[in-house]
Amino acid sequence: MKKHFIIAIAAACCLTASAQDSLQWVSDTMTNADSVQVEEIPSVTSTAQAQVEPKAEAPQHTGGLGWLVVACGIATLLAVGAGVMAYITRRELAEVKETMRIELENTDKNMRQLAEESAREVNKLRDALRAHLTQVTDGTRPRTGVTARRTQPADAATPPPRTAPQTIYLAKPDAKDCFTRASQHFELGNSLFELTTTDGLHGTFTVIDNADAQRFALMMPTENLTHACTGTAIQVSTGKTAIVTDAPGEAVLDNGAWRITRKAVIHYV
Repeated sequence: MKKHFIIAIAAACCLTASAQDSLQWVSDTMTNADSVQVEEIPSVTSTAQAQVEPKAEAPQHTGGLGWLVVACGIATLLAVGAGVMAYITRRELAEVKETMRIELENTDKNMRQLAEESAREVNKLRDALRAHLTQVTDGTRPRTGVTARRTQPADAATPPPRTAPQTIYLAKPDAKDCFTRASQHFELGNSLFELTTTDGLHGTFTVIDNADAQRFALMMPTENLTHACTGTAIQVSTGKTAIVTDAPGEAVLDNGAWRITRKAVIHYV
C-alpha cells in the first residue's frame, strides 16, 4: 500500500515538472519573437531615417502562469493522494471484515462443540441417575444381600425381630455438625453421604460411592467434607478424583435433623 502511494506522488511530480518545462518553452519563444529587430525602411531624407527609433522590448509576463501551473500540480498531487488513501482505506476495511468473519466462524464452531460436549455429559449423568434409581426404588427397601426375616409367632423365648436397615441420603452438614438435608432417594447435586439406621434414631454414615457425587464434593472439600469427615490433609483435593471411606461416622436424630457424633475417616485417591 505504501508502494502505491509513493508511485502516485512520483506521477504527480512528473506532471508538475512537465508543465513547468512547457511554460519555459513558451516563455523562450515569446522572448525570441520580441527580440527581432524591425528592418530599416529606406527613406528620401536622412532626417526621417534619424527619427526612426528601435522598438522597445516587450515585457515578459510568465510569473502568473508559472504559479498557476504549480497550483495545478499541487491540486493534482492532492487528488491523487486522496484517491490512493481511499483505495488503501477500502482494502483495510475489506481485510478487517474478512478477519471478523473468520473469527465469528471459529467462535460459532467452538460454541457448537461445547454444546455437543455438554449434551453428552448431561446424557451420561441422566443415564447414571436412571441406573441408580432403578437399583434403589424405595428408601425403606433393604440393601442388597440383606434378607428380611420372616415373621414368626412371638413367644417368651423368642426376642422380637430386628427392624430392616434403612438407607437415608444426606447433604453436606452445616457449621453445627447437622446434615442440612435428608432424603429417601439419591439426589445428584445434593446427596453426598449415605446413612444406614435400623432404629431410625442412630446410624452410621459414609461418603456416597458415586463418581459424580464425589467429584462434586471434591470441588469444595472444606465446605462439603470437613464438617463430617476427618483425615490427612482433606482440605486439599487438587488432582484427586475419588474418596475412600476408611471408617464410617456416626450420627443421631436430634429434633428432626441428623447430628454428627463422630466424624468419618476418609482419604483421597
